[in-house]
Amino acid sequence: MFYFLSKVLYALVAPISVIIILFLVYIFTKIKSYLWWGFGLLVFFSNPYLSQLMMSWYEVKPVVVAKNEKYDALIILGGFVTNYKIDNQMRINFSDGNDRMMQAMDLYKRGVSNRIIYTAGADTIFGSYKPEAELGRAFLLKACIPDSAIWIETASINTYQNAVFTQSLLEHKDPQWQKKKYLLITSGFHMRRAMACFEKAGLNVTPYSTDLRSIRSKGNILNTFLPTYGGIENWTYVIKEWIGLVVYKLKGYI
Repeated sequence: MFYFLSKVLYALVAPISVIIILFLVYIFTKIKSYLWWGFGLLVFFSNPYLSQLMMSWYEVKPVVVAKNEKYDALIILGGFVTNYKIDNQMRINFSDGNDRMMQAMDLYKRGVSNRIIYTAGADTIFGSYKPEAELGRAFLLKACIPDSAIWIETASINTYQNAVFTQSLLEHKDPQWQKKKYLLITSGFHMRRAMACFEKAGLNVTPYSTDLRSIRSKGNILNTFLPTYGGIENWTYVIKEWIGLVVYKLKGYI
């Protein structure tokens, strides 16, 4: 129920939802202040310059892994892989956050760690044929990473559970887990909440942010100020994280 309600709350407070609600209220009431508020918020949230300034402030910047530095495991947080059926064949579908996977594969190939932990269950609202971590493992195997190097956690459906269930997995697999150090791999805008959850669970984690939205190419000067949906998307991600931090704090998750 908490998972479902959190999704509903995020949808309602997303900038585009608020803007649409304001326009709808204007249509039914003809009160112009709602129309101006709607246009004002649309201009503000869609401005790529302002959204990138906000992302530059909020995103956790990635650490630089020294040449010979080693970690006991790379922990990938899911949320970017689904699967679907086409012509009776299952196909893996990657979303925008797949940089988490790419960076983890690169770190593994560079010898930063000989262990990858993928934590992600199945979407319980919209349905999924398999837990995401199983799909992720299948892709890693195709990328020639040995099965012996991959541990998966398939029950979690949110960041808090990612941390708690990963801790349980480590406790079962490695009696010395508390003495180990881990590289936590997730999107830069998600890293604050992820770090708080994993540290609360007792893991010694170092942030390795991916999918950095604050450093994406701005193009020419006009593209810096012309409205884009990318600006709205950036605000949507961060507002979701702000709400998540508050809710997690109130529930004692962090």
